[in-house]
Amino acid sequence: ARAAQLSDRLRRALEDAQALRDGQEATVDRATAELAQKVAVLERAKADADAQCAVLVEQRDAALIDLEKAHAESARQRDDDADARARLEAKLAELEQELATSRAQLADVRAQHQTQQTLQQQQQQLPAPQQLHHVPSGADLTASSIKRSDTASRWRAAAGFSATGYDLADQQLGQPAHNQPIANNGRRPHSVDHALPELPAGAPVAANKRATLGTDDSRSLARMLGSLSPTAGNGAMIAEAEEEAVFELRSEDEVREMLEREENLITEVLNELIGDLQVPLPNLDAEYQPPDLLFPAHLIGLCVIKMFQYNLARRIDRLLMSAIARVQKKTAAFESDYTSAFWLSNVFELLSIIKTSMTEHQSSTHEYADSERAMNDGMQYLETLLSDIYFGWIKDLQKRFVKLIIPGVVESEALPGFTASDSGFFNRLMGTGPRESTVKIENVLSFFNHIWRTMEFYYVDRAIMRQIMSELLCNIGVTAFNNIIMRRNFCSWKRGMQIQYNLTRIEEWCKTHAVADATRNLDRLLQLVKLLQLQKATDQDIDIMFEVCDLLNPAQIKKLLSIYAVSDYENPIVGPVMNEVTRRAMPSEKTDKILLDTNDLNDQVLYLTARKVPAIETYIPPEFRMPRIRALVDSQTDMAYDDDDDEDEDVDNIVPADYNDYSPYGQQLQHQI
Repeated sequence: ARAAQLSDRLRRALEDAQALRDGQEATVDRATAELAQKVAVLERAKADADAQCAVLVEQRDAALIDLEKAHAESARQRDDDADARARLEAKLAELEQELATSRAQLADVRAQHQTQQTLQQQQQQLPAPQQLHHVPSGADLTASSIKRSDTASRWRAAAGFSATGYDLADQQLGQPAHNQPIANNGRRPHSVDHALPELPAGAPVAANKRATLGTDDSRSLARMLGSLSPTAGNGAMIAEAEEEAVFELRSEDEVREMLEREENLITEVLNELIGDLQVPLPNLDAEYQPPDLLFPAHLIGLCVIKMFQYNLARRIDRLLMSAIARVQKKTAAFESDYTSAFWLSNVFELLSIIKTSMTEHQSSTHEYADSERAMNDGMQYLETLLSDIYFGWIKDLQKRFVKLIIPGVVESEALPGFTASDSGFFNRLMGTGPRESTVKIENVLSFFNHIWRTMEFYYVDRAIMRQIMSELLCNIGVTAFNNIIMRRNFCSWKRGMQIQYNLTRIEEWCKTHAVADATRNLDRLLQLVKLLQLQKATDQDIDIMFEVCDLLNPAQIKKLLSIYAVSDYENPIVGPVMNEVTRRAMPSEKTDKILLDTNDLNDQVLYLTARKVPAIETYIPPEFRMPRIRALVDSQTDMAYDDDDDEDEDVDNIVPADYNDYSPYGQQLQHQI
């Protein structure tokens, strides 16, 4: 029985072992089949990858071939550009030579024309007894019922002699006619210098009423030069000049009629003085006086004041509003600094002319109430236009200037021996050295010189010039300050030395140009740079820092010290020093601002005081037609001669020049004197 049990167990064990063996073999077969499938998939993937690699290799080879072709094409293009530039330079040299030749020929033609015109004037000025005025020595030759300035070279530039004939009298007496004469080689584009014959001292002076500024002879100068020949007769040119004299105002009634009803007068002002006017550009070969650049303001002011004199309120409104709208449209784009400066100067001049006239006007009646209202409204709109031009130009200047501040003032390293290394994380990671700035401090000073010379050329008011430079310096102070205090690579001792040197150059420029007061906008920046150069090791150094940098708040000092880059030769900023700075900054840290506020022009106001204009200049460039305005100017000159003919020849009866003005009550004031 025992043996049977054991046999039965052995049989069951063998069956279990056989079943286990069969299961293992089935598992192995399934695993083998799965592996075979995976191997097949991998082989197919490998084949696809090999095919893709082959395609990429072909594409790479094709790209390399295209790159080589592009390099070759670029090299050929550079060679072609170099050849084209050489040809253009050669052509430019030829054109400059031709221009020099043309200028020489034009000078010869002008000299010939001047000689002929002088002969014509001498023939026309026959000495009549009622036209001769003997001028005793020591007489005040600047007296006239139309006041003009001392620098009257522009009078001679447009006609043989000035509107009143006193310039010719000055030369006849051997006295200097002008304080600052313009040399013959400094010709202006819209004027011609006429040489006057020297007459013996004591010769009688012929006051020709038609020899007014902007005469028909000078207006037709361009056409006469084009048709001028050695055989041309004087009579033909005189007849041609008289042919253009369409408008002539012989009385005050005619002047009033034109000012009140002539629509083309306003059209002339809007088109020729504003719309079609080409702004004169700075030229080293030409010398410009204020009347050469401010004639739009003075001619418009003359029309407005004459309208006020005749109590034409509606015409004042229309002329001023139309002129303001046209100037606004002309300057809205701010495409050129020259255009902005030219109209900024002329608008301020026109505002000063009107304010001067209204200051001199005193009326106790209500007769001029509407005209006074029109003049006051015009002044308000002119002030708004002046503000728009000023702030629009400032924004345009700042947009261009801000690109020069960081590279030109902060990064520029003009001081030798103090080159600062850039310790930025990215530069250390890439292993690159400090990048030298392409913009230097000289570029910043060149920008200043360009703006300053432009404003000087167009006779912008000095207060406006100083305020514009103050705005640019404020941009430097704010932009440089905010960038230094937020960038670690700008906070080092050597960088502070370089920035200090650049700011010193700017301060020297400001002192040279009499705008040293504007450097107060750099005070915080100067103290920030000074803080970079102070010792920072002991408690005594902390006291010195807070005493010297009194314009900086404790939060700004803490921020700068926290990012300060210690050089190898400097002592590190130890924990007690930072702890003391943190303790001092803690009471006001929540309220103190680290960054400076940007200069928001929208919240600013332009505060200016209009200057007193002593006289209305009646200079009109010869190339401008404007027959109605010329007739208005000539009529005032004719009336001035009529008043002079009625006066006694005694020197004591000559009206002082200070009272000769185009103010509404100028003639009443003259008769009272």
